[in-house]
This record gives sequence, C-alpha cells and structure tokens, in this order.
Amino acid sequence: MDRLTGKVAVVFGGARGIGLATVKEFLAEGATVFSSDIREPAEELDAAGYTHTTVDATDETQVDAFVREVVARAGRVDVLFANVGVHLGKSLVDTTLAEFDDIFALNVRTAFLATRAVLPHMLERKAGSIVITSSNGGVMGRPGDPVYNATKHALVGMMKSLAVAHSAKGIRVNTINPGAIDTDMLRGTLNSPEEFETKQHQLVASTPAARVGEAWEVAKTVVFLASDEARFINGIVVPIDGAKSAGAMPGNRYSLDFELGVR
Repeated sequence: MDRLTGKVAVVFGGARGIGLATVKEFLAEGATVFSSDIREPAEELDAAGYTHTTVDATDETQVDAFVREVVARAGRVDVLFANVGVHLGKSLVDTTLAEFDDIFALNVRTAFLATRAVLPHMLERKAGSIVITSSNGGVMGRPGDPVYNATKHALVGMMKSLAVAHSAKGIRVNTINPGAIDTDMLRGTLNSPEEFETKQHQLVASTPAARVGEAWEVAKTVVFLASDEARFINGIVVPIDGAKSAGAMPGNRYSLDFELGVR
C-alpha cells in the first residue's frame, strides 16, 4: 500500500475494464487520479483525490485541454496510463479502409496524443512514468486480427523509442501486453452472457495458464510500473497473458475440451 502516495496519475480510458481497475488500484496506493474516457465510469467511485472527465482521446484539442487542466490543478503529472483501445477481429482482406483508419485512431493516435500532451511536463521535472496498454498481439502474430495487431505493434515501437530517447532525463516508458482478460470489451464481442462460458474454452485452448485473466491482475502490474519500485525498468514489454506469447504448447493442449478452472 501507499506505493503511489503523493503522485499525480492521469488515466485515459478509465471508465471500465482494465482502466477502471487501475484507477481503483492507483487510489488504493495513495495517488491523486485524474481519469478520462469518452463515457462515464461503469461504477461510481466516491474517493478522495479522484476526478473523472469526459474526453474524446482521439481529439487533440480535448486531450491537450484535459492535461492542461490537470497541471493547473495538481501542478504536475507523475504517471500517465494510456489505455484507450478497441478490438477488430477481422481478416485483412475483410477490413475496410474506414475500419483501418478508425482502429489506428483509437489504438495509436490516442496514445500519441496523450503522451505528447504529458511528456513536456515530465521532461521539465525530469521525472515520470508512462505505461501504454498494448496487447500480446503486439509481440506475436495472431491470424484472426492482423490490423488490430498492427496497431499494438506500433505502440510497442513508439514505447521503445521514447524510452531510449528520454531515459537519461528520468522518463520511463513501458507497455503492458495483456492477453484474454475478463472485461466488458471481451464480453462485448459475444452475443450473450452465456456465450462467455463457451468462449472461454476457445481462449484457453491457446493459453498455457488455462484460464482467462482478470482486470485487477493487469492493474497491479500497472501500479508496479508506475511506482518507484520500477525506477530502473524502462523500455520493456510486459505480457500479462498466462504465457501465451511465450511460445507453443504441447500439441495435446490445443483442445477445446481442456478442463477450465486452474488458478
């Protein structure tokens, strides 16, 4: 506890799923949290040091205004969590140009705008931690969502370049790369709540840990990367996917009848 006491954290995409779970963990660790999203939070949080603002993270004007307001009120930004993103489960040939542009705007442009708005303030103070949500699709090839994976690879490339460029000035930049996590976004790809139980078998058929992850597990990792405990960790990709991106499993594990429930 109290690993982020005295720190000011800015979260883009903080209304649900991994973002909301991270907001809660940031608050529990003592941070002052300025959350933003295009929607209102899925839960009402009554906590000291918490503010939520409706922001379209693809809009340059709104992003810049939000960060300026944070700096005006709090004096600085110590932590940025750039967590905006959507999935696109389509083959390349079935993806329209509009879908291509939209997913790059939501997954890459948002992280670019958020980082660009915050970075000058961090550089001025020579301190700051930036955590960007990528995906295990940003470190491996996945046949079902190549354009989505392209956006997630782009985030990893941007992260590594920023880390190398600004490490000597006290700025740390890392990505988290989740696999299948039980969030509204994952469940939103399904037709019914009941379908999630069936879908789990498909997800764990390629996951060595044999289960779907939970949002709080990802949030705990973000807290660590944001904290001073990780002050010499910079420019790394952190898969949170039950070893899925680590390599191939034994052949008999790629089966939909594998027993679920491993913890």
